[in-house]
Order: sequence, then C-alpha cells, then structure tokens
Amino acid sequence: MLHSIMARTRSLWSGLRRRRDFEAEMAEEFGHHLELRTADLVRSGVAPAEAARRARVEFGRIANHQEDARAARGLAPFDSLRVSWLDVKLGARMLKKYPGLSIVSVIGMSVAIAVGAGYVGAINAFMDPTLPLPEGDRIVAIQNADVANPGDERQTLRDLAAWRTQLRTVREIGAFASAGRNLVLPGQGVERVKLARMTASGFGLTRTAPLMGRTLLEADEREGAAPVVVIGEDEWRRVFDADPAIVGRPVRLGNEVHTVVGVMPAGFGFPFAHKYWVPLQQRVADVETGGGGNVFVFGRLAAGATLDEAQAELSVVGARMATTFPATHQHLRPQVMPYTFPLMGISDPSAVMAARTLQASVALLLVLVAANVAILVYARVATRTSEIAMRSALGASRRRIITQLFVEAFVLSSIAAVIGLSITAAAFRQLSRLHGGPGSDVTVPFWFDLSLTPGLIAYAAGLAILAGMIVGVIPALKVTGRRAQTGLQQLTTRGASQQLGRLWTALIVVQVAIAVAVLPSAIGIAGDSVRKGATEPGYDAAALLGARVFMDRDATLPVPGGDTSAVAILPRFRDRTAELLRRLEAEPAVAGVTFTTNIPGRENQARIEVEGAPRMSDGAEGPGGANDPWVRTSNVGANFFGVYGVPTVAGRTFTEADAHEGATAVVVDQVFADRRLAGGPVLGRRVRVLTPKEGGAEGELVAGPWLEVVGVVPDFSLEVGLGGEEDPAMYFPMSVAQATGPLHVAVRTRGSSPAAFGGRLRQVALAVDANLQLEEVSAASDFEYHERRSMLYLAIGVVAVTGSVLLLSATGIYAMMSFTVTRRRREIGIRAALGANPRRILAGVFARASTQLGVGVAAGLGLAVVVARAIGTGVMEGAGVLLLPGVAVLMIAVGLLATLGPARRGLAVQPTEALRDE
Repeated sequence: MLHSIMARTRSLWSGLRRRRDFEAEMAEEFGHHLELRTADLVRSGVAPAEAARRARVEFGRIANHQEDARAARGLAPFDSLRVSWLDVKLGARMLKKYPGLSIVSVIGMSVAIAVGAGYVGAINAFMDPTLPLPEGDRIVAIQNADVANPGDERQTLRDLAAWRTQLRTVREIGAFASAGRNLVLPGQGVERVKLARMTASGFGLTRTAPLMGRTLLEADEREGAAPVVVIGEDEWRRVFDADPAIVGRPVRLGNEVHTVVGVMPAGFGFPFAHKYWVPLQQRVADVETGGGGNVFVFGRLAAGATLDEAQAELSVVGARMATTFPATHQHLRPQVMPYTFPLMGISDPSAVMAARTLQASVALLLVLVAANVAILVYARVATRTSEIAMRSALGASRRRIITQLFVEAFVLSSIAAVIGLSITAAAFRQLSRLHGGPGSDVTVPFWFDLSLTPGLIAYAAGLAILAGMIVGVIPALKVTGRRAQTGLQQLTTRGASQQLGRLWTALIVVQVAIAVAVLPSAIGIAGDSVRKGATEPGYDAAALLGARVFMDRDATLPVPGGDTSAVAILPRFRDRTAELLRRLEAEPAVAGVTFTTNIPGRENQARIEVEGAPRMSDGAEGPGGANDPWVRTSNVGANFFGVYGVPTVAGRTFTEADAHEGATAVVVDQVFADRRLAGGPVLGRRVRVLTPKEGGAEGELVAGPWLEVVGVVPDFSLEVGLGGEEDPAMYFPMSVAQATGPLHVAVRTRGSSPAAFGGRLRQVALAVDANLQLEEVSAASDFEYHERRSMLYLAIGVVAVTGSVLLLSATGIYAMMSFTVTRRRREIGIRAALGANPRRILAGVFARASTQLGVGVAAGLGLAVVVARAIGTGVMEGAGVLLLPGVAVLMIAVGLLATLGPARRGLAVQPTEALRDE
C-alpha cells in the first residue's frame, strides 16, 4: 500500500512539474490515434474527408479523454486552480475600483509583514546554526549546565581534555576564551583590541586556509612556547598598511611581544568576531586541577553522527566525570548544541523552543490584520453576488471562482509584502548604522547577516500567500457556500442575506480593547522617548571625554603566589588607576579629571528607606510613587560634580574627607528632594539602602547604615521614567582605593577637543601599565547624541506600532460598518421610501456597531490599568491618569471617523435602486 501511495505521489509531482510537457504529449498521442484510424478507413475505401469524420466520431471528444487522463494522474483538481493573467489583471483593476479598501489593506498588511520579517530576520541572523563555513551546520558547542545554579555554565581545561579523549561522535574539539589587549605600535599610539585565546584545532575546524603564513599549531599551546599571533586581513590592511612582510614581524600586545605567523582571509571572524588569535596555552597544572579559568568548547560532529547521538555519548562521559570529580562536577550536566546558541545566551532547550515559538507567533499579527481586511473584502464580495451567480450559471466551478478571488487578494498581499520588505530592509540598515555609534558595546558575530536573505524573502512570500488565503479564500468560501449553489435567482439577492458571524464581531471588539489597553502606556513610552531624545544633558558635555578603565585578568602578570583572580588583581588595578588620574591632572590640556562607577544615564538601581517614612514594598504604590523604594544610585569621585559642571542647588557636594570607608554623606538630585523628601527640610535627612539578605527568604531585606543628605543638585542625567517623569537619583562618595571593579574616567579638556585628546589618554594609560585597558573612549557629546538618537528611533517605532494598532481597529470598525450598509441596503431603501428620518435610519443601522465599540473601549480601559502597572509606565500617577479618558475619547473618535464613509453610502441609498431586484 505504501509503495502504491509513493508511486502515485511521484506521478502527481511529475505531472505538476512537467504539466506543459504532459499536455503536449497527450495531445500528440491522441492525434496519432486519430491519424492511424483515419488511415485504416482510407485503406478500406472510405473517402479521406469521411474517414476523418468517422475516426473522430469513433474516438469521441478529445477534451473528455484529456479530462480522464488528468483525473487518472490526479491532476484534475489542480487544473481547476489554474491561474491566468486575466485574474491578475482583474485583481489590479479592483485596486483602482476600491482605492480606500486597497490603501487601508496594504498599509495594515505591510506593517504586519515588516514586523514579522524583521523579527524573524533578526532572530535568524543571531541564532541560525548554519555558520558561513564549509559544513558549518556540523559545528557544535559543548558546555556544562549547573543544575544547582541554573544559568551558570562552567567548563574548564580539565573538561576539554576529557571530552577530547573520550568523545567519538564529536571530533576536532577545541576551545577559546575572549580577552582584550593593548596593541602597541611604535609611532602609531595604542589601541585596545579583542582577541581570542584559542586552540590550534579551531582553525582546522573552520576548513579555512590562511591568506599568508600559517595558523596556530599545537606546539604553540605548550607552556613556555614563544608567543605568536595570527591577525585578520582587514586588520592587516587597517593597522599594518598591508605590509607584505608582516609574517615574522614582532607586535606588542600588552606586556608581551608576539610574532605574527599568519594572516587570515577577509571575513574570517571565528570563533565570534575576532581579528587577532593567540594560543590558548594549557598548563599541566590547570588541566589536572580544573584551573585556568572558564573556556568555550566547540567541535564538529563526526561523519554520520547526529546531535542526539552526541548528546547521549556526552551524558555518559558527564556521569563518569561526576563520579570521578564529585566536588566540582556533581551538579554539572554537559550539553551539546548548535554552535551559535550558547554564544547568544540560549543554553536551555526550553529557551530555544520559546524563541522558535515566538518566531512563529509573530505571524499571528498578520493573521489579525488579514482577518480585518477579509471583512472588508467580504463586504465587497457581497456586492458582487450577481456577477458570481452569472459565472456559476455559465459553468464556472466553485473552485474556479474561489481561485479568482484568491488571486485578487494575493495582488493586495503581494504589494504589501514588497512594501513590508522595503521597510524591513530600511530598518536593518538603520540598525547597522546605530550599532557603530559612540558608546555602543554591541559586538556583531561573524555569522551575522542583517539583510534580506533569500530565506527571509521566501518567508515574506509565505506570509503574502497566507494573507491572500485569509483575505480571499475565507470570504469566497462563505459567499459561494452550499446555499449559493441553489440557483441564479437566489444568488442575485445574496448580498442582502449575508451575515457577519460572531467570530468576526468578537474579533473587532477584542481589537478595540487591545488598542485602548496599550495606547496609554505606548503614549507614555513614546513621550518619554521624545523627551529624552530632545533634551540636552544637564551638564557641560562639550569638553568632556569619557572612557571605561579596567584591567584584564588574563592579560595581567601573575601576582605572588600565582593567584590571578579578580580579588588578587584589585589592589594593582586601584594603584594603577590612581596613578593614571594623577598623570592626567598634570597634563597641560586637562582642566579636570574625575571618575564614577556609572556614567550619567546608566546608574544602578537600589532600594532605599527614608527615616520617618513607612518602608514600602516593591510596587506598593507602583513604580514612581511617592514612597517607591527604588532610586538610581552611583558612586562618584569627590570632584565629580565640579568636573561635570553640575551646580549645587542646596547644601554642598563632596570633599575628599567624605571619600573614605564608613562615610555617611550623600548627595541627592532635585527630583529625589521633591518626591522622596517632600514635606520637610531636605538637608540633614537620613536615608539608608536596603539589600536582599544573603541566604534569607525571598523579599527579606537587610538595612545598611543611616546616611545623611548633605547637598542637592539638579537632575542632570538624560534618564527619565517610562511615564515621562524623572527617576530620583542618589550619589555616594568614593575614592579609587574603594573601587571594586571597572571605573568610568571623565576628562575635561582645555584648549583641545575631547576627541583629539583620546589618543593622548591611551598613551598615558600605556605608560602607567600596559595592561590598564580603555574602552568606550568617546566625547561625552557624541555619546549623548547617540543616546538621544536611539531614543528618538524608539519613539518612532512606538508611534509606528501604535498607529498600526489604531489603524487596525479603525479598519475593523470600517469593515463592520461597510458590511452593515451592504447587508441592509434593501432595508435602508424601504425605510427611506416610507419617509423615515435619515438620522433614525443610521441610528438603527449602526446601533449594534456602536455597542461593540463601547464594549471594547470599556474593557480596554480596565486592561490599560493592568498593563500600565505591569510594565511600570507611571501612567496611573499624576497627570498620567488623564491619558485614560483621553484614550477613550480618541478611540471613540477613531470609530466615528471610520463610520463616516459607510454612513455617507447609507444615506445615499435610493429606494428605487434598493428595490430594483424586487
């Protein structure tokens, strides 16, 4: 039976693929039979003309035999679905005949397709497991998942050694660890570069030959081997001026001088986005003890092996290691997965499924839009029942009529797909430009291709077909249903008997409710974004240069005892940073130097308690409430406000005496004073920070020491709340000796632009310590411009989506009203003939639609409160409450505007026209 099904399927596919050839062969075969029979009759003495006639009579109608042949091969149903250019021309003519419907439909579907294609394209660009390498789909990642601490993946050189020797389903196993180094070139200054400390097997895994020289060797990984480096082709041209003698040239990276041994071809960035590669040296002690830091392990599936087989084998190896090393591996479960997943932060199979499910669910937006358009098309088709009845009476099958209506809808959705893809391409280009702006810390992986790929175009084409099916086929099925086949007379009055089902009307109510629910929060976010995008910072950013300063642990020479942990290196970092600040202050072009843990606008969040005020739990009054426990916090140098040019509103700012362990002075901004300390004096008030109790129950907090407010400054940050109100801020004094991590250094220049001083800043840092690294070096004005521009783009995106929601709701209301006028056209004519007042006619006709609009608005207002509290927009605080009635009025106004067109058509109905068919 299976063999028969397969044979029939192959025959059907062959017939579809070679339909023209099949038709030509069939016609030739039938013609040959007629010629043979005619020749036989002629030989028997019949005249040629009579012989040809008799042969045709005996053979029968060729068309019937052709239909039988098609049916035998299963092609008959497909013949009735054949599309002609006439259908396409008719679809294009409908665009011109119904311009309003066409414009609304195309706009709605264009936005939906743009959102769907954009999301799918972005997700595929990051997560697509097929790397742009030979057999890239066979490259996998191996990692340990800690079941005791979900989300913590740890693998060391000991795991690498075990997996290399024990796995058979995964070969060419290697590892890498990202690091940063200061690249020092004589006469060209210094710049920080990101490099990969990688095993030599990584190059063999990629099947990519070097452009010049060689790649890394296993001998380079041995402890004590001479330091070497491989560089990328673009860095060879940019940094080394395409030096043909680059191989063998010494290059200083941090404290070590490496020898360039090879150059990789353009576009090569394995394992992530690297352009410099040094050996991942494996000390015997690290392999035996599990030291050497965490590494990212990769490999290639063996020939014929599957991911499931590799996982099964890896689980056995993992269980063996858990038995051998219970102290470190008891809770570790090794996993093998597509290479890109863990690099993109997706390590849990459920997270992969969630991402794919969300990817598929984006198409539901198009389904919702297409359903609205289907209502409009349904109303239009209802006016064409006479045409459909005539075609049916003349022999057109129901399938042929449905095909024609599908083509008409597909013309609409195809135009929408082209426009949607154009929007997506423009958004992709803009995102690519935004990525390279000052302050951007996004590193794009080498496999990332944010463009209109063939797969993405095919996906958009699939969405266009899906939209065409919903918009064209569903109304066509309803109009050409069983009742529609009972006769021409019944079809000619079909438009008056069509009904808009409960599902359609419920869908419109839900749309209105969703629009009302999201509009207040969307308006708040858009307003916040516009405000931030148009607001200048509250400090003098014209002559400020910023940089993030840190010390890479892997690049630092071992401290006494061999401990290279962050805690052990911290004293050295503090000492070198303090020296950097002293040398910068001595520079003639520097007017002031300060530091902070967080640059303005990117402060941390902390819970606080004000003395004399009740302690509030999270969300007790909603984010932004008068006693909301959350505020922005930052640790700053004593001269921070002076260097930034921030004036004092009341009290004082910090002095060097405040910057020590146990200091109790804090400075707050004006927003903090107005909203947290209202109703009494500000200076001298005491606050304290609340932190979660380590090992305590959820929500259990530990209160820090009381701190005294000694000064008030203006709100000078660009950070504002989602509801449009500024978040309060509190600042703590600190010295470099108290630093526990990277610091942001700010330099106010004198007589030179901040950007021009960037090179000098790197030189001074290099002179202090070759391992003192700088990143995000940019003028504060450039950084702030980038931030404001990002917020403006966010506002544009929110406005576009919000406008689409409004348009969607208006489309549904318009469709419902249009359909109502079409369905009740005869009733309107009769009532008008009997002398009814036009206003009463319209009130009666649109009463149901008005009720649905009211129900949707009422339900949406309740949901709006829930949405606002859930995402913390602050809409329910202060003047934001006015958004709710404002949105309700706006939605009702949109609904009324959507009824204007149908209302005018209803009033224009003439009794004689409405009763013409009676």
